[in-house]
Amino acid sequence: MDLLSDIEKQLKKTSAQGFLIALSGGLDSTVLLSLFAKLCQKQPHLQTLSARAIHIHHGLSPNAESWVQHCQDLCDQFQIPLIIERVQVDKTNGIEAGAREARYQAIKKHLQTQEMLVTAHHLNDQTETFFLALKRGSGLQGLGAMQQQSVLFGMPILRPLLGFTRSQLEDYAQKENLNWITDESNEDNRYDRNFLRNEILPKLRERWAHFDLVVQRSAQHCFEQQQLINDLLSEIFAQHCQIKNQFKLCQFRQYSPAKQTALLRMWLAENQLEMPSKRQLTQLINDVVLAREDANPQFQFVNKVIRRYQDCLYLTKPFSDLTKYCLKLEQNTLSLPDDLGNLTVQENEHNLIFYWQDYSITLDKTDLPISIRFGYSGKVKHHPKRPREDIKKIWQELSVPPWERNRIPLIFYGNELKSAVGFFRVLKSS
Repeated sequence: MDLLSDIEKQLKKTSAQGFLIALSGGLDSTVLLSLFAKLCQKQPHLQTLSARAIHIHHGLSPNAESWVQHCQDLCDQFQIPLIIERVQVDKTNGIEAGAREARYQAIKKHLQTQEMLVTAHHLNDQTETFFLALKRGSGLQGLGAMQQQSVLFGMPILRPLLGFTRSQLEDYAQKENLNWITDESNEDNRYDRNFLRNEILPKLRERWAHFDLVVQRSAQHCFEQQQLINDLLSEIFAQHCQIKNQFKLCQFRQYSPAKQTALLRMWLAENQLEMPSKRQLTQLINDVVLAREDANPQFQFVNKVIRRYQDCLYLTKPFSDLTKYCLKLEQNTLSLPDDLGNLTVQENEHNLIFYWQDYSITLDKTDLPISIRFGYSGKVKHHPKRPREDIKKIWQELSVPPWERNRIPLIFYGNELKSAVGFFRVLKSS
């Protein structure tokens, strides 16, 4: 099979008007870049489709700067524009997971409308991905591994080399006299993927020459079976998942365990999350779905948190504790912590108007110092015909989940609570 003609056929099947090539500088992505350069020369109209490359500088290797220069030299040679993006890797859930998250989030910032991300994953990578899913105890969704075209982190992605082995890419690179870098961390067998690549899979390939093709076939069977399950459950799933990051639990507890886990996997896949193991799914169901009615359970999964409130699951990021914050409002714009955006204030003759996200609240002017805090316990009066009530009851009536209550800016005049921006104004007690 010819690499160039095969990729050319794949590009014609896409609706993309541009391609963003993920370039690490290693063998696989260097071959991919070379092939795209050839296609641009063969079909000049592809140049108008804005074939570009992006290199992510993770800062994890002492050689990272030289890799940047290598990628720049390659792109200059092939006359393909290069974007260089430096990222910070969150190692909380492991270096591999953190680097992957940082890499794709950085790429997402640069991917243009009608543009498709292109990666250099090949057949050997597919085998590794299948085995890693097998190690996790993943279901069909995880064992389906990678597809030539899919969506990842909300981005359309093309993997045109998925049908080729690494040895085929090496043959092409040697024929074209290509130079590539070698990441020294690839030899570190503490990482699961490297352990498989360096220790386990070579022995399997030595015994069974077509092992990767057989694994690819198995992965495809798993993918097709999962697609069939999704089709059969699509109407029921739509009843449970009407908002992407929420999953309604009505009738859910009456389903069989197999149906429950299938629906939850569909929900996690809808949110572009790695497929959990059977143990993780069982823990999620037991600890969160089946927790007592008055509990506010949560389950940490990769870099997300699954929470339950009013018979619904919510998928959120981990949140910082903001209850110790007390921010003085001394200018018209105040930057809020933990990615909550800005709070701004406008002044007219008699009032101050506070704006936050899509909310606003109008309060009387004051000579007292104004501060923004998060979290409050006690009684307040927010309805003219009702007495002072515990703020917890007010939040419940407004259907504000517990984890959101301490993230809503509270406006204080001096030490007196005046408003929760966008939700209620505190009235004077009669």
